[in-house]
Amino acid sequence: MFKLLKVLGRKLGVLVVSTVLGWVVLLGNPLSATADKAPQSMMFDATTDGVTIAAIYETTPDTQKEIVSSVLKSSKSFFKKAPGFSSFSVLQSEDGTRVIALTQWQDAASYEASLTQSTEDYAAKYSKKEKSKDKVTAEPTKTIMFKVEQTLAPPGMKAAIRGKNALVQFSEITANSPDDITTLLTAAEEQLPHITEMYPAPRSAVLLKSVDSADLAMLASWGYVEEFDDLTLVPTLAVLPDDVSTLTANDEHLYEVMKIIAAKPEKSEAKDD
Repeated sequence: MFKLLKVLGRKLGVLVVSTVLGWVVLLGNPLSATADKAPQSMMFDATTDGVTIAAIYETTPDTQKEIVSSVLKSSKSFFKKAPGFSSFSVLQSEDGTRVIALTQWQDAASYEASLTQSTEDYAAKYSKKEKSKDKVTAEPTKTIMFKVEQTLAPPGMKAAIRGKNALVQFSEITANSPDDITTLLTAAEEQLPHITEMYPAPRSAVLLKSVDSADLAMLASWGYVEEFDDLTLVPTLAVLPDDVSTLTANDEHLYEVMKIIAAKPEKSEAKDD
């Protein structure tokens, strides 16, 4: 009897292991999949001359999907070929009222050169093609050039938006008077370290300052949409203390990242033998 039980135990063990391995093969190994195809990220660094361009589109829940599609089709292939381009992402707000296209450039000159050299011709060609199909041609209601003023991230890590389906808060802060921008920037910089006291706290945060207008923005990364059962419970990030918030008009939304692409790394020149 003991030998019979022992044999049955071995067979049962083999059956269990085989079943588990079967499920792993069927469903795929998430660790292997992650390692094989790491998501592209948009990184933020306050120590470089790079600029971040935010093209903001006003939408409705009915038009948002089509505008996202239009922005992707008209932008991603063009930017990848532009000199000085670093990265591109499209964000759609969870309430359906905003779409933001973020692009990063090595410097302001690279972005301005891309506008003067190619954008008008490409946009005209694309617009004509889209109109012939009776589709929405997206035009931003506002475009702002930002410099990264300050970042907040865990030790040893960089502030970033990490891949599709990342969840971010973008808070646009417009000073009621250009004279107040210095006061607001100082207040935002002082407020930034206190973000870590929140629970839950965002994984990273980026303070952006406009190059040529009275705008600031805070970009906070909350991880991924799938990590939250209810997005309405994501806490609102207080960018400014109450005593200076009256000096501004704020527009803040929670966004899901729909796409991120990055410039291909430059090929190193072959060394002479």
